[in-house]
Amino acid sequence: MFGLSFQQLIIQLHVFSTLLMTGVVWHMQVVHYPMFLVFKKEDGVRATEFHRQRTGYLVMPVMVVEFVTAVLLTSSSWMMLYGNFLWLNLMLLVLIWAITFLRHVPRHKRLSESFEPDTVHALVRANWVRTLLWTLRSILLIRFLG
Repeated sequence: MFGLSFQQLIIQLHVFSTLLMTGVVWHMQVVHYPMFLVFKKEDGVRATEFHRQRTGYLVMPVMVVEFVTAVLLTSSSWMMLYGNFLWLNLMLLVLIWAITFLRHVPRHKRLSESFEPDTVHALVRANWVRTLLWTLRSILLIRFLG
């Protein structure tokens, strides 16, 4: 078990990283991914590779903080009172990671090798699941805090 001040830091980092990722995923869903369709096919490969590299610099550290803090929360004294919620929170995050690395990363790789509008449309459709899951997690965490 962790001390109370450390647990408070963990939950603050967790909520911050979750809310940040929720904002990022909504931006990707509504603005960024649809913008890929504006590119000509010959520019799309370069644009999506640029996106993949730069976005990784932003989201990977935040996703790691979000994941590590979700795991740490399941080892906190809050488990006695909020165990079901903390496990649900972690399981939803594991689902997001699975979708990200099993579905999104391969699509991004495919786009950076051969830009096809159908792949962009598939990316946008599939990203709705992550967008809704992150939004659900944000709502649940805000409710948990309040």
